Amino acid sequence: MQMMLLPVLAQQPVWLDPKVNSENEKPDVADYFAYETLNAAENGQKTESARFMSIEGQWKFNFVKNAYDKPENFFAVGYDDSKWVSFPVPGLFEMNGYGDRIYTNVSYPWNNEYPVNPPVVGERDNYVGSYRQSFKVPADWKGQRVYIHVGSATSNLWVWVNGRYVGYSEDSKMEAEFDITDFVECGKDNLIAMQIMRWCDASYIEDQDFWRFTGIAREVYLYSRPAAHVDDFRVITDLDSRYVNATLDFDATLVGAEGKILGLQLKDASGKSVWSGNLTVSNGAAKASVAIKNPYKW
Repeated sequence: MQMMLLPVLAQQPVWLDPKVNSENEKPDVADYFAYETLNAAENGQKTESARFMSIEGQWKFNFVKNAYDKPENFFAVGYDDSKWVSFPVPGLFEMNGYGDRIYTNVSYPWNNEYPVNPPVVGERDNYVGSYRQSFKVPADWKGQRVYIHVGSATSNLWVWVNGRYVGYSEDSKMEAEFDITDFVECGKDNLIAMQIMRWCDASYIEDQDFWRFTGIAREVYLYSRPAAHVDDFRVITDLDSRYVNATLDFDATLVGAEGKILGLQLKDASGKSVWSGNLTVSNGAAKASVAIKNPYKW
């Protein structure tokens, strides 16, 4: 077994390296969208926000059945993609005429192609889809942080912007986000290129009872954040022993906001303010513990 594995692992391509799950990917944070105004946040429609830009639609697309046939340097700005087809993003290969639909609940879907030998999967019948499309990033995003969000890419995802490598992810049922601030030019067209493989080393731990599809299954968009912003937060509430009053603990991590003031406001279901306060950011964090009398129970 060791003699079989060592030659492959020595090369360490990320899609076969179990030690590499991502490169340059933004760490996971709480599920939220940061709006530009309080009114926009209360409306709750991120697609209407000036900080949101959808990049869904028809992209230039190249499909190969075997990974060793994937195009080289396809992410370069001057690459000729005139013979590529149009393909929907989001969209799954097998649901759009590319590759075979597979359902499995007991065996690995590549059993008939090559041996089960974790973390190795082969290149034969290991589809690769390559994508290219250009988008104009809003001019007023200059000076802000710019991110790309890919809601679900199976089995893995590479991203390039304007010919430069951005990052890699294998979290196929999780969103992948990358900071592309240093790669884009605001107010101008920017080339985004992506590549997805059917299987990678992480596919070994996804052998559940489900259809095995390849591609992008969820929303794809760009979004911006001010240079100083909340990156992540956690809210924990706990009732007292009589289940009457509560304590709310708030903990946030911030970027570029050292010494600044973070304002908080807690509202009840009717929109009435229950508590508000200002927190000073120190060491990239802001914390508060708030006593709430007789909150609504659920």
